[in-house]
Amino acid sequence: MPITSLQWFPKRFSPGDMDASGGDRLLGKTELSRLAVLIREMAQNSWDARLPERQPVFGVSLRRTNFRYRDSLAELIREGRLGDLGGLVRNAGFRVLEIYDRGTAGLDGPADLSPVGKGASARFQDLILKFGVPHNNGSTGGTYGFGKTAAFAYSGIGTVVYWTRCRNSEGHLEDRFIVSAFSDSYEDAGVQYTGRHWWGRLTEEGDSILPIVGEEATELGERFFETGFAPGETGTSMLILDPLVTDPDDMEDAEREPLDRHRSDAGEVERDFARRARHVIRANLWPKMIAETPASGVPMEIRLHVNGEPIDLGSPEAAVLAHWGAGLNAIRRFRAGGRNESASPTNVPITVLEIKRYDKVIGHLALVRRIPNLEIIQGHVEDDDLDPSRTDARLQRIALMRGQAELVVTTVDWVGREPFEGMDWLAVYKSADEFDQMYADAEPPAHDSWVTDGSSSEAAKIVRHTRTRVKQLITRELYPETTNEEASAPRIAMATGALSRRLGAILPAAAPTMPAVREGGGAGRRRATTCARWVVEAEPPRLISTDAAGRQRQEVEFQLSGGTEPVGTVRLSVSLLGDEGLHELVPPEELDIEWGEGLAGNGAYAHVPAGSTGVVRFSGAPRRAMRVELTAGGIDGRS
Repeated sequence: MPITSLQWFPKRFSPGDMDASGGDRLLGKTELSRLAVLIREMAQNSWDARLPERQPVFGVSLRRTNFRYRDSLAELIREGRLGDLGGLVRNAGFRVLEIYDRGTAGLDGPADLSPVGKGASARFQDLILKFGVPHNNGSTGGTYGFGKTAAFAYSGIGTVVYWTRCRNSEGHLEDRFIVSAFSDSYEDAGVQYTGRHWWGRLTEEGDSILPIVGEEATELGERFFETGFAPGETGTSMLILDPLVTDPDDMEDAEREPLDRHRSDAGEVERDFARRARHVIRANLWPKMIAETPASGVPMEIRLHVNGEPIDLGSPEAAVLAHWGAGLNAIRRFRAGGRNESASPTNVPITVLEIKRYDKVIGHLALVRRIPNLEIIQGHVEDDDLDPSRTDARLQRIALMRGQAELVVTTVDWVGREPFEGMDWLAVYKSADEFDQMYADAEPPAHDSWVTDGSSSEAAKIVRHTRTRVKQLITRELYPETTNEEASAPRIAMATGALSRRLGAILPAAAPTMPAVREGGGAGRRRATTCARWVVEAEPPRLISTDAAGRQRQEVEFQLSGGTEPVGTVRLSVSLLGDEGLHELVPPEELDIEWGEGLAGNGAYAHVPAGSTGVVRFSGAPRRAMRVELTAGGIDGRS
């Protein structure tokens, strides 16, 4: 059946415009691969657009094209400056990558740039017609801009086809079809163009573009897309033309010659893509594969196909994915008011710990202890790409995610210590919902880390505090300090007791030493026991400001623990470093000391509740090296 070419609309430069090729530069860089950025961002957008009480579907499908398909595609966007397309339609290696969601709202809202009222949807405008539009809170993906740029960057010709079914302003189902491209800016007939292009239907004035709508859009969508819509179903499909399916930086065999998407063996190229796409989905979207209960179903159905063949993403109940999922579900149950009684797939208790700052819970940490020998017995998967204990692992042991989005931001190693022999561990950290915005503010455009960069913002402080507390708690749980009594006990007893603590009391602890008893049966004086000591742990001083005289205002964040009383004392002392290591103590009255909110401070001292965090600020001498110390003790002055 013949096809009618769409009308072409190139964007002219106007004041303040950015050329289309500058999107990457504006939005920043990332260590993620192009494919990882693409899948992460598209999945986040799909999750944000999910309908209430519905399980959304997210799919990725790579396929080859035949000559009839390529000819129809070339005719569809024949108008305009897309010079590479002519040669590609004659290339049998020309592929398309279809990414779609169902059970979502689709690209609804006005199909043009009409004003949108507060709270009304403008998804079509934001994704198709605008650039870098922010979402409103930390539960969503941040901006459409980075994900949009990722889609165009993954196309060898910078071109994406969109087909969406949504409800229009009257509540009726409406199909919309439009093509968009990013290319270099150019000049034609004395007019400068940004390099952004659309193909659809021109407005009557010819100064803007509209999508094809209605039955014509449905026919075009069914002609070019593999996955259609069920009756009454809404969602969005996008088609990336000539996807950059090979990646020389992510070859399974690094010593081999890199694959070429057009010239290498087609089957080998597609198998390599399937391997990498599978890992990206598993490493980044695994929380969406974890059902909270057997009856609840998974949060999002995820599909991966290559040339129509489904790619197995692995069972969420098997191998290391089951351990990651157990950690996430332990946090889910804890937040829902359940008791902290979760266990790993090998029946090892999972510890859920609250991360607090100023007595407010900012997140939860689930510590999942592993016993490799038990995992082998229960069905270990060789070369598990989600196992952080592998020597060639791509993942670290701590997965970070925001509370409402439940997508992996990144994995980190904040502890820096190898597990003890015979055991292993991994951990999940999930921010509290009410602090999601703070963590989102600490993310770069790719949403692939929580950064501070020396910032004094509240978000940066929260991230720094999170890192410190997570490290402290994991170290306390898994790497306890050996006491003098343990050191003097037989080696086998020490090892058993320590391993018992690390595995959550699976093994019996060594018997404690009994108090000494005088001969004749009378109770004697007990041996001297070690009192619980107060401990203050502090982050490095951070510069807040410098006044006109050069005095630097510093801030130190700390936590007080230990002791046997509900309140302890923290003391600040600052010394100036002189020649040959000599210290000159600065009188407290010269430091302008300010203790944080809620702390009863008086000069160099403050009363601090046990287990709480606090902040102390002071001003130091200009252009002098300083030594800053915090010490802790009881109210009565005892340590």
